[in-house]
Amino acid sequence: MCVSLDALIARFEEPDSRNRWDSPLFTILLEDPLPLEQIEEALCNANAPKPNRSTQSQPLSSADFLYEVDRRTQEVVQRILERQSTSFPGEAIPVLGSAESVAVDHTLTLAELKKWRKQFLEFTKMHPSNDADKIATLFVQFINNALNR
Repeated sequence: MCVSLDALIARFEEPDSRNRWDSPLFTILLEDPLPLEQIEEALCNANAPKPNRSTQSQPLSSADFLYEVDRRTQEVVQRILERQSTSFPGEAIPVLGSAESVAVDHTLTLAELKKWRKQFLEFTKMHPSNDADKIATLFVQFINNALNR
């Protein structure tokens, strides 16, 4: 018991009213009366803080959404690897399922494409799209942005 209490005390952070989770902060000393009116005002009448990413629920996506993202991004990577072997540097590579094409100025390696695919998968986990038909277009835009950095 004592070890757990010591560990808890060691992690203690003094409350700061500037932090969203510590606001409103009422500092009350032993000899001070409770500010019941202020507490009631804060609990019952105050406006709720503005929502942010940590307090908003993620949009619902279909059960096979990640599978679709994985499959379609693999198709785009395969298409790029196949087409760049027969195209010239600087030539735009069209991608099935997308109105856009990949503007390749050098030969892309499988490692580069896998890295961007992994980054895109992580991004889509955090920001899922409701339209699976746009996955290829979004991935092509992602690759083009990565190429232009």
